[in-house]
Amino acid sequence: MKTLFNTIIKTISAALLGIALLVSCSKDDYSVGPKPVVTKDMYSVSVNCTTGEVEFKFLEDAMTSFWTVEEPVGITTKFSGSDVVKAFKSNGTYKCTLIAYGKKGQSAPVSFDFVIEGFVPPMTDEELAAQNALSGKTMYVSAYGWWGEGWEWFEEPVEAYTADDRITFKADGTLTIDQGETAHIYNDCVAGGEDYTFEGTANWRIITEDDAVKVQFANGGFPLMLAGVGGADSETGHLGLNDNWTVSSIKEDGTVRLDIYQTDGQYFAVFLSPVVD
Repeated sequence: MKTLFNTIIKTISAALLGIALLVSCSKDDYSVGPKPVVTKDMYSVSVNCTTGEVEFKFLEDAMTSFWTVEEPVGITTKFSGSDVVKAFKSNGTYKCTLIAYGKKGQSAPVSFDFVIEGFVPPMTDEELAAQNALSGKTMYVSAYGWWGEGWEWFEEPVEAYTADDRITFKADGTLTIDQGETAHIYNDCVAGGEDYTFEGTANWRIITEDDAVKVQFANGGFPLMLAGVGGADSETGHLGLNDNWTVSSIKEDGTVRLDIYQTDGQYFAVFLSPVVD
């Protein structure tokens, strides 16, 4: 009887041990080990130069992909997903970085390029009007000021060091900036303006964002005036540099009003008028 009892106990113990092993083996393994590795067969990028659309695919289900795309004009786009389509408007070489996350952690970044060429983005009537008002034109700051909710617009006189500055919106999307006799540009946080040296090639383009037509600047674009200190999203700490300005109006004389929201709840407006020879 004792032998039979011991046999039954051993059998039950073995069964319970098997169940425990089965349960433990069914859990996800988050133990320390080699980090995930992204190989070329795990992702693909398909470019449609006719539409400007680019499809990003990540084929490894066990990992989550994160993409970073730097456009030729210097604008950076970040997103995640295994099958994502993005529409771009600039021709040129796009620099990309792909990082994947798995159970073992984060992969090393994988860098690659793709090229869009020959693409002519379609424009709405509003975008086309803004494009025509600026493209090929040399402009100067004819007026500027502030306005906000609950209080009226007020205008400031244009300082001499800003009045002699010129900005040319070239048809190829680049900018030529002439600072005039001094290198000072307007900054409402610096008495007498601010010294500013331009580096690289500034760019501009017309976009629609939040149902508003805007001028998007990059690589140091549009610093004839800097509207003081910008918010956390401002790459240089200045509002207006490398930023999106709303095209609020286009006057019959060719003057274009650009507005931008400041972090303190007010709006800054600049009037750019064409230089008349």
